[in-house]
Amino acid sequence: MNPVEHVISTRQAEFERAFEAAKQSSTTFETKLNERLNATPEQKTTSVQTVTDAELNRAREVYEALINQADNKTSTIPNTTAETTATETKQTTESTNWNNYQIKPISAENEGKYSELIKTAAAKYDVPEALIKRVIQVESNFNPSVVSSAGATGLMQLMYGSNRTDPATNIDSGTKQLAGYIKKYDGDLKLALAAYNAGPGNVSKYGGVPPFKETQNYLTKIIE
Repeated sequence: MNPVEHVISTRQAEFERAFEAAKQSSTTFETKLNERLNATPEQKTTSVQTVTDAELNRAREVYEALINQADNKTSTIPNTTAETTATETKQTTESTNWNNYQIKPISAENEGKYSELIKTAAAKYDVPEALIKRVIQVESNFNPSVVSSAGATGLMQLMYGSNRTDPATNIDSGTKQLAGYIKKYDGDLKLALAAYNAGPGNVSKYGGVPPFKETQNYLTKIIE
């Protein structure tokens, strides 16, 4: 039963209970209502009333609520699925505690930089926004023009590809690469970051995080 049908069903049950006292044999509520409305003042005061004013008012209120509910069914049903999905997405992309790893925060002066590009990439590749931000800070300190001695370029220090100094291209490509490593290592963020820094060949060669001081320091700068 969908939400509208459930509400209507509930209202109908309440409506029926509201004027149950008015039902006698085959006499309908409409008949009783008409009798009550058409009665003279004298009849109203001297006759035994089967339906009280309170019962009539209550029945009328419930009936009007039922009609209004049916008329406005498309506008009164909250979009719970969309709201839930949005919430779940927000929790997934912004969390600083992910797969048992605590992602360190970025510095205050970098907060808000490239936020829309980061948010887009996070949602596209299902990578926490906090992780992308922290990687960018460690890699380039949010400087899109920086180039390392090895030729790594841009915000996320990419080694390959065109337009690597373009923030949108760099964040998208870097996040895609990071997401690929996360998937490759079944969500093990430590191995994924080690592969991002030292290459997946070295992770495979050493059967885990390579014993390189640079790579080990890299991990401690990003996760706890």
